[in-house]
Amino acid sequence: MKKIDIYEPVGCASGSCSPQIEMELHRIERIVKDLREKGVTVSRFNIMDDGPAFLASEVVKEVLVEEGTDCLPLVLVDGKIESKIEYPSDLELAKWAGLPWSDLEIFANREKRESTETKAPGGGGCDSCG
Repeated sequence: MKKIDIYEPVGCASGSCSPQIEMELHRIERIVKDLREKGVTVSRFNIMDDGPAFLASEVVKEVLVEEGTDCLPLVLVDGKIESKIEYPSDLELAKWAGLPWSDLEIFANREKRESTETKAPGGGGCDSCG
């Protein structure tokens, strides 16, 4: 299996998180837990709390110098950048982790279900924003 490292921005430490960002962070927390249960090595590093991890990676340092913290979240798989600026979907993370098709299908179905729920009236999607 692959090794996934997620380098994250400050996030909601200031206490001023929008509901959408908060939902996204909960989703990432859940998929990381799911992947770890499948035996995937997943590490999360927050720039505020884990500065040394950001400095330990030449790839991360280079991107931060070139693009600043706007590139975060940054996802590396086996040391190679797979995603930046936005969190990847559950299915993308599962694919990058090298999970078998049976597991990928579970994540794909969950994504479809959650996408439908957030678009439903009162589901918290953008359509319900004022």
